[in-house]
Amino acid sequence: MKATIVSRVGSSLLLAALCVLPLGLSLESGAQQPGAAQKEEKAEKPMRLDRKFGSLKGSFGKKNTDKAKIASGPEVIKMGRGGTPGKQWKITLGKTTFKVSIEDKVNMDITDALGRFERLPESYRRAWEIVSEDKKDGVAFYADLDGAAAHGGQDYLNIVRNGDALVIAHEAGHILEQRHTRSDPKTLDNWKKAIEKDKVSVSAYGDQVAHEDLAEFALIYALCLDAAKLDELKMLSPERFSLWEKILAPASR
Repeated sequence: MKATIVSRVGSSLLLAALCVLPLGLSLESGAQQPGAAQKEEKAEKPMRLDRKFGSLKGSFGKKNTDKAKIASGPEVIKMGRGGTPGKQWKITLGKTTFKVSIEDKVNMDITDALGRFERLPESYRRAWEIVSEDKKDGVAFYADLDGAAAHGGQDYLNIVRNGDALVIAHEAGHILEQRHTRSDPKTLDNWKKAIEKDKVSVSAYGDQVAHEDLAEFALIYALCLDAAKLDELKMLSPERFSLWEKILAPASR
């Protein structure tokens, strides 16, 4: 009887001891050692283009010498999104003329916006001309876009006040792609094939869908163009590189 009691007590003590073992330890031989999980977390992340070239963002466009100037305005308008009151200016930057509209509820001076455009490569300015055609608002600043930083397509480029030059570069990708798709309906189908052939991710956001991958590549291309690293980008993503330059070509003429 006493032996049985001791045995049961011993089992309870063993169970208690097991309950307080440090995480990552085991009673079996070859157990995971403390810190192994942390080492796994520090394993090198897969190469992505936004990680590869992300360090270029801080100096992006700072060497550009063209200055944006107000050609006319402001003109009182109703904004294209919701018809809210706003004002519109005509801007020149190098050989490019485009519109900038600001919703009245945005506490922003037109001069606050101009420096952002100056940082983009000259070939990307074609996007602002496209969204300034006819009765379009050009680059339009809004107080809120339902949580988004910007919306872009060949009919509009809407952006919130704190949307910077990098956001504009991404949206330029959407605008130029849509204009190219108008003459080549297979543009996005060809882009999907380019993604498969390149076998490299541009960014986590771009991984979601082809048109966002394209816009993210447009941003990375702009960074590399500014920093004279296009050869490196072409080596890492040759299929996308070739197709994006075809999309960009009309803007380079």
